[in-house]
Amino acid sequence: MDIAIVGPAQSGKTAVFEALAVGHAQHGDARREHVAAVKIPDERLEKLGALVAAEKVTPAELRLYDLPPLFEKGRAASGEAAEFLSRADGLILVVRHFRRPDVPHPLGDVDPGRDIDLFQSEMVLHDLGIVERRLEKLDITVRSAKPGEREAGQQEQPVLQRARQYLEDGQPLRDHMAGGEEARVLANYGLLTLKALLILVNLDEADIGRTAEIEGEYRGRYGVGGASVGAMCARMEAELAELEPEEAVEFRRELGAAEPAAPRILKQVLDTLALITFYTPVGTECRAWPVPAGTTAEEAAGRIHTDMERGFIRAEAIAWEELMEIGSLAEAKKRGRLRSEGKQYVVQNGDVLHILFHV
Repeated sequence: MDIAIVGPAQSGKTAVFEALAVGHAQHGDARREHVAAVKIPDERLEKLGALVAAEKVTPAELRLYDLPPLFEKGRAASGEAAEFLSRADGLILVVRHFRRPDVPHPLGDVDPGRDIDLFQSEMVLHDLGIVERRLEKLDITVRSAKPGEREAGQQEQPVLQRARQYLEDGQPLRDHMAGGEEARVLANYGLLTLKALLILVNLDEADIGRTAEIEGEYRGRYGVGGASVGAMCARMEAELAELEPEEAVEFRRELGAAEPAAPRILKQVLDTLALITFYTPVGTECRAWPVPAGTTAEEAAGRIHTDMERGFIRAEAIAWEELMEIGSLAEAKKRGRLRSEGKQYVVQNGDVLHILFHV
C-alpha cells in the first residue's frame, strides 16, 4: 500500500516522515521525494511466529512518500510527485499545530483548521478539473465514437456527472463514492478526494500531554465520512526514535509521552484504509498480509501469488485467537478446528490461512 504525505509548506511533513520511517528511509537528492518502506508493528504476528517457531517473521509494509508542498501559488503536483500522488492508496495530510518563531507560518498565524479547509478545497478543485476534462472528452465520444466505445462512455458519464455535482458542492468524493462500482469507474483518474485521508495534527512538545484531547477536538470537527484524525509531535518522535530504547523511555517519561506515537499512527493509517490483516505460517516463514475489508479467500490467495488465485481449491482457516488458545496448527487440525472455506469466503481480520491450490 502506498501512502503520500502531503500538506502546506512548513507543516512539518518531513518530520512526520522521519518519525514514521526512522531506519527505513531511502533518501534521494533534493529533486526527488523521500521514500520509505515501513514495517507495521504487529503483536499478533510476533506471537503467532513464536507459536509456530518461524525462522522468519515478515510484517505488513506501507510505502511512504514525502511529497513537496502542493498547490503553492495554485500549482498542482507535477512530474514524479504527480505520479506518486496519483497512485497512492491514501494520504496523510499534515497540518501545523506547533509554534516556532524561527519557522514562521507562511500565512502568518498558526491555524490548523484553516489549513485543513484550504487544503481540502484545493483537492476538490484539483479533482473537479480532472472530472470536467474527462466529461468533455466523453461528450465527443458518446456523439461520434463506434458503438462499443459509445456504450462504455454512456455508462461512465452518469458516474462522472454525479462526481462533478459533489465536487461543485465542495464535498470530497470519499464521503459519497468510495465503494462499489462507482469507485471502480473512477479508480483510474487519481482523484485526491476519493483517497482515504488521515489528517495528522503536528503538535508542540508542550502539548504532548494533551495529545488525546487535541486529537479528539479535531476528530470531532474533521473525522467524518472517509477521513480520520491523528495527532503527534513529529519533531520529538523523530529525535527520540534515534536514541537507545532506555534513553528514549526516560525522555518520554519526562515529557509526559508514555508510548511511541509512530505505531499508533501507522495503525490509524491501516484503519483509515479499511484494511484487515490475515496471516500465513508456511514453512519457516510467518507473514502478515494487509487486504481491504471484504476480501474473499480467492482474492487473498492472489495477494500472496497470482498462481494461488488461478489454481485456488480451498482455504483452511482459523481465527488467530482460537489458534493461540489451542496451541498449535497440528492440534487445531487434530481437533477439527481448521475450517474449510471456499472461494467466496470473506476473510476476517486476524484469520490464519493455509491456501490449497493446483496449477
